[in-house]
Amino acid sequence: ARGEGYQYNEKRTPSYTDRILWKSAHGMGDDVVPFLYEPCPDFITSDHKPIRGGYVVKMKNATKCKEKPPKSKKGMRESNISKTHERQVNLLISNIKCTNLPIMDSELLGGLSDPYILFVSYPKPLLWRKGWPSTKIITRNLNPVWEEDIHLTLDHTRCTDADGSLTLHGSMLYMTVMDEDITSGDDVIGTVALNLNSLCSELDISPSSPSSSNVKFNDHVQETVISTPVLRDGLEYGMMECTIQSAYLTQKETKEFLIEAKRGKKVRAKTRKKTVTNKISEFLRL
Repeated sequence: ARGEGYQYNEKRTPSYTDRILWKSAHGMGDDVVPFLYEPCPDFITSDHKPIRGGYVVKMKNATKCKEKPPKSKKGMRESNISKTHERQVNLLISNIKCTNLPIMDSELLGGLSDPYILFVSYPKPLLWRKGWPSTKIITRNLNPVWEEDIHLTLDHTRCTDADGSLTLHGSMLYMTVMDEDITSGDDVIGTVALNLNSLCSELDISPSSPSSSNVKFNDHVQETVISTPVLRDGLEYGMMECTIQSAYLTQKETKEFLIEAKRGKKVRAKTRKKTVTNKISEFLRL
C-alpha cells in the first residue's frame, strides 16, 4: 500500500518485486562488486518499494592503440612486428558451430538463415586489415558447423597502457554471427563477447619473454573451450561452441603451430571416422 514502511493491502493482487539486474563482460567478473542492495521503505508515491544498489567498478588503465605504426627515419612505415617484439599473439579458432539460430529469411527465400561469423576486435587495429576476418557462409542452416579453422594474428604491439607497456587489458574479441542477405544487406543475428586478456592470461607477452631458442611454442599454448549463448539486445538467439588456442609466437613458430594443428585435426577426423565405422559394424552384427 502507499505509505511509509511495509504496509500490505490484502485487496490488491500480489505483484512482482522490483529487482536490479547486472552483468559483467567475459573475463571481468571481479571488476564489478556490489556493496549495497536494499529497498526504499519511505517511498510513498507508489505501492511498489523501489530497490537501490551500489557497486564498486574497478577501472582498467586506459589502453592506447595507435591507428598506424610510426614512420622510420626514411619515411617508410615500420612492420607490424617491431624489432623489440618479434613475437605476436596468435589465435586459432576451431570446432566452430552454432545451434538453434533464429530464422532470418522470409518464407519466400526458404525461411532459414545463411550464417557466417565476423571476428571484430576492440581496439579496432588489433584485427582490422581493410576489413574484419570472417568464416565462410553456410547457406540455409540454423545449426551450422564450420569445418574450417580461423587463424587470427593480433597486432598487439600498438596497444599500450598508461606506462607504455604492452597490454591486452580491456581488449575484446567479438564473434558476431551474421545472416547474409543479398537483397537488403546482411543482418546481425547476435554476438559472443570474449575478453582477450582472459584468452591470453597464461601467455607472457612482455618484451622480456623468453626467446624462441629457449622455449618450445607448444609448451606455451593456452586452450579455451567456449560454449555460450549468442546475444543481441540482452536476448539469446542460439548457442555458439568453439575451441580457441592462444600462443605468443614468432613467424617461424607460427608456421610450425599451424602445421601441428592441421596434423592434429586430420588425426581427430580419422578417429571419428573409425569410431562411426565401428558403431555401424556393431549395429549390423546385431
